[in-house]
Amino acid sequence: MRPIARAAAPLFLAASLVPIHLAWAQDAPPALPQDSVSVGAGDVPMSELRDIGDLLAAIFGSTRVQTEAELRPRPGLSIVALPSIGYNPAYGAYFGVGAAAGGWLGDPERTNVSMFALNATYSTNQQLTIQLRSDAWVEGNKWNFKGDWRYLDTNQDTYGLGPTTVQTGRYPMDFTMWRFYEAVYRRVSGNVYVGLGYHLNVHEQVADERADAGEVTPYSIYEGGTPSQLVASGVSVNVLVDSRDSPIYTRRGIFWNASLRSYNKSVGSQEAWQELQSDLRFYPILPRGSRHVLAFWSTMWMTFGHAPYLDLPAIGWDTYGKSGRGYVQGRLRAQQQLYNEVEYRMVFTRNELFGGVVFLNATTGTLPSGALGPLDPGYGIGLRMKFVKRTRTNLTLDYGWGNENSSGLYLGTQELF
Repeated sequence: MRPIARAAAPLFLAASLVPIHLAWAQDAPPALPQDSVSVGAGDVPMSELRDIGDLLAAIFGSTRVQTEAELRPRPGLSIVALPSIGYNPAYGAYFGVGAAAGGWLGDPERTNVSMFALNATYSTNQQLTIQLRSDAWVEGNKWNFKGDWRYLDTNQDTYGLGPTTVQTGRYPMDFTMWRFYEAVYRRVSGNVYVGLGYHLNVHEQVADERADAGEVTPYSIYEGGTPSQLVASGVSVNVLVDSRDSPIYTRRGIFWNASLRSYNKSVGSQEAWQELQSDLRFYPILPRGSRHVLAFWSTMWMTFGHAPYLDLPAIGWDTYGKSGRGYVQGRLRAQQQLYNEVEYRMVFTRNELFGGVVFLNATTGTLPSGALGPLDPGYGIGLRMKFVKRTRTNLTLDYGWGNENSSGLYLGTQELF
């Protein structure tokens, strides 16, 4: 999820958690897939795991524990609806609702976990945010569908292009945004997929507060004026390698997703330009045989030609809004951007009810000259509490710090990467 200092993020109220489980009936549950539940000698049976539901049940006097057979993965989705409430200096007090679904759309022995997340919030400053994200795997992992659909009526500060050392201050901007990203992948061999996608960003009612007051701003310099609408429409070719045991709580495997996107006037884009994105992740166990994971994440985001200012590579504007803990969304923006993060994930209790993380990241972007600027580091700590043990979903609470007194609080229901 995004940090509280960055955008509306759910503040989960334990007393209001309302899990709804949907499963397709079958005569007998499939055998437990070993790769999805056991990665080291330190692993424990699923029946020994505990989550927030078990904790609440114990508080209210229930002692029943689910059996191994009941916890075996089976086709179907677990759906959880959650209220959202909080405060943001830019948005004011906000409230809303979020719904998340995770599970298998086919035989769990042959099909990856699918995820869907829908969030809608409204603030006292009349800011509206609606987002639907999806990562769906069909039976046997033959096809994968990745989606990112958004509507934002928002305002946020921008800081110019490049690292914090060359930025000249805050530049408040208002805009509404429509986004429709959808990519379809077909397996070609093993864990390797190729796919095609369509990507649409429409920024409307764009207002640069300081430019409207007569100042020269990074937006007015880059765009050669202050256009009130920016439209980027393009198609992509994509490569995906995914051998992770789970996208919700990864404990083994490799993930690599590369996307080459071409935005053209023939498909509705205001200008012709290109974009290259690469996302690499891997997860060694450390120490060997334990349940602790040292996770690595490396991204490259590059644009060629004149990309719209609000579509340039920027911290927190990745699909899941999770890059750059320690910085507010859009704090670091450039025409080319490299990002790296390492996180050590620890399990504190044998039943995995509690855990924690420490993390370190670094971002570098191009200077106006085109050369890479200095690194902007971020670092922090976090706590974990098991939310749904069947899919090993955690409630996450992180706090991060960055350069120039930047910091942020992050809440979510899924690991960062």
